[in-house]
Amino acid sequence: MAHRTYDLVSLEGISSEDVPTLLSLQGLANRAEPRVYLLPRDEGPEHHWVRWYEDYGLRGKPVPLDQAVASHAGCAKGFIVYDPKQPDTVNVAMCLAGTEDAIVCPPSRVRRLTDLGLKCIDDLTGRWPDKLTAYRWAVDNVMKRCDGSVLANYEHGKTVGPRPTMDFLVARRGFCMGLTVNEADFPVEAALWHRVQSDAPDHAMMLGWHTGSDSEATHVYFGSRHNVWVYCAGAWNMSFHQHVRPHKAYAQSHAESAVCDPSSRYVAITLSDGDSWHSMADVQKKFWLHPRRGEVPIGWEVAPIFATVGPAILEYYFASRAENDYLVCGPSGIGYNYLSGFADWQGFLRHTAEAMQATSLRTIWAINRAVRHRPGGAIEHRLKDGPVCYTKKQMEEFGGIKDQKGADWVDPRMVERYVRGIPQALGFFQGWERIPGEGPRWVDGKCWCPTVALVRSDVDATIREFEQGAEQQPAPAFLAGHVNCYQADMDVVIDVIRRLEAKGYTVVRPDTFLRLAEDARAKGLV
Repeated sequence: MAHRTYDLVSLEGISSEDVPTLLSLQGLANRAEPRVYLLPRDEGPEHHWVRWYEDYGLRGKPVPLDQAVASHAGCAKGFIVYDPKQPDTVNVAMCLAGTEDAIVCPPSRVRRLTDLGLKCIDDLTGRWPDKLTAYRWAVDNVMKRCDGSVLANYEHGKTVGPRPTMDFLVARRGFCMGLTVNEADFPVEAALWHRVQSDAPDHAMMLGWHTGSDSEATHVYFGSRHNVWVYCAGAWNMSFHQHVRPHKAYAQSHAESAVCDPSSRYVAITLSDGDSWHSMADVQKKFWLHPRRGEVPIGWEVAPIFATVGPAILEYYFASRAENDYLVCGPSGIGYNYLSGFADWQGFLRHTAEAMQATSLRTIWAINRAVRHRPGGAIEHRLKDGPVCYTKKQMEEFGGIKDQKGADWVDPRMVERYVRGIPQALGFFQGWERIPGEGPRWVDGKCWCPTVALVRSDVDATIREFEQGAEQQPAPAFLAGHVNCYQADMDVVIDVIRRLEAKGYTVVRPDTFLRLAEDARAKGLV
């Protein structure tokens, strides 16, 4: 196979102020083809894809920063100077970089870029007194020239830090800010995001993540209300990944049928957070690289949008899966959204069904929340028994009131919409963590199974949650477990499964689990 070379640029020893320069340069260089790849650390998941891409005829060539800038400066028409004293100007500069085909740089790099023959298109130093004024200017003067189908939220502190997907934003000419959607405490900032997301085309994508004044739930719900597909997106080199095409169509085997034992307690366990771009790009928090993978049946969440933004990454999971590995659509479909709050839910489900059909995915692990900010940082969740307010600290904790009440809402309308909007699905799962008081339900013969246990490093607590879930269901019981990928590893998952099996539970792949539930329903066992 003839290999094509591309530039590998290490970020080791490079100042944080220079990272925006490389990210913007990478976005411009990679607009039409994969030419520049960044390595943020000596060894990490980014190296995994460098090796994987050799099978696609791509071979990286290490080059230093200055050489990379000089080699690809021709992609730019000039440069935009951001203000290190006002880090949010990096976001404004990135918006301009996409529309003006420019490199973003700090004042310290102006001389070098000028020596390469580039001109200063705009200098943002000292331009605005605060970030809100800067973003208002960007909305009024830049947003209409951007591609509104790609948005991002990048919060900055007192110093400039790397925001990995900025290269993708520049390549796609997207628009970004760094503001909260907390309408209760920061109504002016939230109003600006409302304006931007309202003006964006339906089913635009939102990259980056929420600010410290928001929660995951309020960030996702806000996007859902505006028909915006939300992604927890912190992966490097997405402008590169988008161009590497798969060798063949995505395909995996699916259970065609299963016979339910009326006395059994069935368990399906799935690893969380595969919907996030960095989990897809860091090899599922490296769970996928564990030598014991394949030893037990487990579900793996993947993001079907990667058929567009990272096709060969998605192909890797299909090509390397073991018989016990089963890929499922991560929360909550084509994007991480809450269907109860999604304005055009029909469109969301249509896009989800099409993406699942194209990527051989037959079930979804959904999350569904209906939330709003309350003054002082509290967050109100709509739940089965009515609204419940949590502090931010309570939302981040395990146990206490949230453990008693939960955070997910099993909305009957949402369940029916999923089942009927995605007819090829075998069934559905719901909940990042356990959903108290909810058990499996069937619509049109298909099972909707809420989470009964959060698999985490406290194995004893995990087993107790499964046992509590089993006590609430007569046999045959159907128990779904979701792995907290931040507080567990593959050894923990295997330990949980072996201990459940020793207690008489039957652990199966998610597709087999759903076929068993289907059979139980058909026979009147549940």
